[in-house]
Amino acid sequence: MAKLKSLKDTYVKDEKYLFLGNGITQLNHPLSWKALLNDIRDKAKIKTEIGNKTNPLFFEELSFALDPKKTVEDNIHELKKMIADDALKLTPGEVHRQLIDKNYYQHFLTTNYDYCIEQTLDPTGKLLRHEDRRTSKYSLYRYNEIKGHHIWHIHGECDNGRKNNKEDSILIGFEHYGDYLQKIHRLIKRDSSQGLLELIQASRYNWVHKFFTHDIDMLGFGMNFNETHLWFILNFRARLIRKKIPIINKIRWFYSAHKEAENADTIDLLNMLEVEVVKIPSTSYAEHYELFLAKL
Repeated sequence: MAKLKSLKDTYVKDEKYLFLGNGITQLNHPLSWKALLNDIRDKAKIKTEIGNKTNPLFFEELSFALDPKKTVEDNIHELKKMIADDALKLTPGEVHRQLIDKNYYQHFLTTNYDYCIEQTLDPTGKLLRHEDRRTSKYSLYRYNEIKGHHIWHIHGECDNGRKNNKEDSILIGFEHYGDYLQKIHRLIKRDSSQGLLELIQASRYNWVHKFFTHDIDMLGFGMNFNETHLWFILNFRARLIRKKIPIINKIRWFYSAHKEAENADTIDLLNMLEVEVVKIPSTSYAEHYELFLAKL
């Protein structure tokens, strides 16, 4: 790669990314992350309630309670197997197919563990190529490729490509989140003389730098305040923009008008962090995706 002079030169105009959260999957499979955790709690026969606990900390509680005679790490392995079993049952719906048929986005970022995007791109499963499987637990560099489309499971996936502990990359526990944030920090902000431009040019191909180099539309993702790694990236990006650093990519977050009141805090923060917040005038989630597709 030729040495670039400015962050502006890293911008890739012709490759648009769609960031897909769990919302699109819930149209056909109404299973929230909270419901998923309650489901594995019930399967594990653990008597506790999530209450006001965050999802990552509730998962940690389950990992301690599952089998007191085993290590927490062994219990986490068993819990992640349960999660993967549930996620593998998910299948793509009509909105997945319409999004792919539009051919508006070249690549995809997703927080989902399932393979609905891959199955939509290739129902046969024969064209899938797993790329950069050197890291089994952290999903910074691992992606799947189908017909030239890159699918990044930034919160991990059901199968990390390893024979043993293939569910290890599933990101759900508090400690995993903390370790992941540390690794993301090193990709964009180091205690050295290296700036972001140097880090982008020196790093392996990863999804984190897409937030500085590519246009990203975020759909079906609530930007929960548990997602500290994503808030960290957006906050750091906004600070650079405030310093007049030439970051010219656009990040847009789409939300449904019928959920505006409960998203008020998120909207305030994203507006401050240089994210374009786009309200879809919808009265239901089904209409939300229908109107989004019509805009493409």
